[in-house]
Amino acid sequence: MQSLYVMTRRHQAWLLLVLGLIVGGVAMGLAWREQTREVSPPTALVAEAGVYPVASLFGVDNGAAQPDAGHPAPDFVIHLPDGSSTSLAAYRGRPVVINFWATWCPPCRLEMPELVNAYERYQEQGLVVLAINDAEAHDQVAAFVREFGLTMPVIIDPQGEVMRAYKTNALPSTFFIDRRGVVRVRWIGVLTPEVLEQHLRTIL
Repeated sequence: MQSLYVMTRRHQAWLLLVLGLIVGGVAMGLAWREQTREVSPPTALVAEAGVYPVASLFGVDNGAAQPDAGHPAPDFVIHLPDGSSTSLAAYRGRPVVINFWATWCPPCRLEMPELVNAYERYQEQGLVVLAINDAEAHDQVAAFVREFGLTMPVIIDPQGEVMRAYKTNALPSTFFIDRRGVVRVRWIGVLTPEVLEQHLRTIL
């Protein structure tokens, strides 16, 4: 009886181990699939009335990335309304401007028309402008988009994860990222037309 009891306990231990490996493998597979899911081309990422992508840091390993000039820009995931996703890294090879803003921010409202104009003026040169909203509701963002005629991708940062990754709590904040994914300029405050043009020349 004692020998049978030992064998039974041993079998239970092996069974639990096998089940644990299976569950762990399934979880890792799901996480990998989420990170490597096929996405729409970045150029398809545009604002639609009341429906906007959402940003997060899920599955991103930023390593030594820092939001300071001369360092690789922290990556983040952009979750699209259709269930697919893309990331900042998908824009590698193109100059990128990341602008953090909010509807209640007067300086943001002041500079936004200049960002729209720059995006439309330099889009043929590959310029990407990502307008990242600071955790506001979709209807507030939609009203702002209509008011200012935003044509660049508008992304909501619902938990403030991306802002924390870029180590800023000031609005507006703008990061100019070159074609290699390196931050060239970190600008806090309003972008005048002259300042915007000056910094764009560093990445175009």
